[in-house]
Amino acid sequence: MSSLTYGSGPEPERFPLPRVLTAGRAAERGLSEGRVRTELRTGRWRRLGRGVYLTRFDFPTRADWARAGLAVAGPIAILSGWDALRCYGLGSNRPPADDVLVLTTEGTNRRFGPVRIRPSARPVSSGRPPHPEPDLRFMPIVSAGRAVADTALSYRRPEPVRAMVTEAVQRGLCTVEELVAELGAGPRNGSANLRIAVEDVLGGARSIAEAVAADVLRAGNLPLFELNVPILDENGRLGYVADALWRDLRAALEIDSRRHHFLEPAWERTMDRHNALARFGLSTTHYPPKAFRDRGPAVADEVEGWLRTRAAELDLPYVPVPNQPPSRVPPEPYRVHRRYDRPVPQP
Repeated sequence: MSSLTYGSGPEPERFPLPRVLTAGRAAERGLSEGRVRTELRTGRWRRLGRGVYLTRFDFPTRADWARAGLAVAGPIAILSGWDALRCYGLGSNRPPADDVLVLTTEGTNRRFGPVRIRPSARPVSSGRPPHPEPDLRFMPIVSAGRAVADTALSYRRPEPVRAMVTEAVQRGLCTVEELVAELGAGPRNGSANLRIAVEDVLGGARSIAEAVAADVLRAGNLPLFELNVPILDENGRLGYVADALWRDLRAALEIDSRRHHFLEPAWERTMDRHNALARFGLSTTHYPPKAFRDRGPAVADEVEGWLRTRAAELDLPYVPVPNQPPSRVPPEPYRVHRRYDRPVPQP
């Protein structure tokens, strides 16, 4: 890293210059306009825009442009979009758009190189990422919910947005209520994918696999079901959580990803889970996420046949509800009185 010497006294200190420097900051550090022009003319620095410089001879990185955008937008600017999202460990490895998004509560919508400086009419709260990207450390960053909402506008397909939203809620980086508020306060144009993803988490989905499976099951000729239902044992303690539950039929569907079963301990835990659900009086079937993606309608037909058989075993009517909407009410726990017994009547 190159550095310049400045300071006073017989032994001046050496301070490495930041990668991005404005003309005002350069003057504060004692660098004259002539010195800046020399650095630019010799190629040791690069000009990013009017009054903003890269104090290196290499090309600017995305983080450099983020710093430059924040400097241009002013002291009340804050980083959002995909770059902020990566600080929370969310989003795709590649940005959905080339733009670096900087928000400000003053000024107009403008561009600075690849930086889009966008005014925000509503207040912008800052967040504290658990493990910020090293290149973005110490930059002001929006909350995870705002970063998710702003990034979602850049995606053309719903799948990455659904994965992003469900993971953010599952990891506790933001709440469903925060996402609903962002959806309501944000622009309607381009918000369709975010709306679909928010419906997923409102319906109880905790992952993109569960969201896709729920779409398939709701479109089938199946009875009403609930997602992620807590299963309480005979002592009222949480035993397991059923991915999908048909309460009256005492039937559960589990979505098992292959990647979690390469190791024997993971496979054994799956078997223990299956046996425990059976002891709780639940008939259980298992499907991988790939089955719902590749042959969704066929899987729905298979599940229908299994549930019809289950209804016949229990001498209960089979009541299908095609195209059932997602429930926005958290499911009541499924309680059992004694193992092998019928469940306690639900309130």
